Amino acid sequence: MADLRFERFSDPAFLAHVAEGEAIPRMGWAIRPDGAVFCDGVQVGRSGKYVFNRASGTPYGEIAYEGLDGD
Repeated sequence: MADLRFERFSDPAFLAHVAEGEAIPRMGWAIRPDGAVFCDGVQVGRSGKYVFNRASGTPYGEIAYEGLDGD
């Protein structure tokens, strides 16, 4: 079973939103509308959800996703 993972960003620009059929960035994090999550151009998860939070007076972006099962 895949585990639930979280990534937080003090600068939400570290996470790109990529449309279906659009090229995945080679550097950084990216998420597609279908929930696929990529890191440095490689898919690392699925069922991704993006949250923008202004807690503690410091905006940050966060994604939660299921990690892909390893071989």
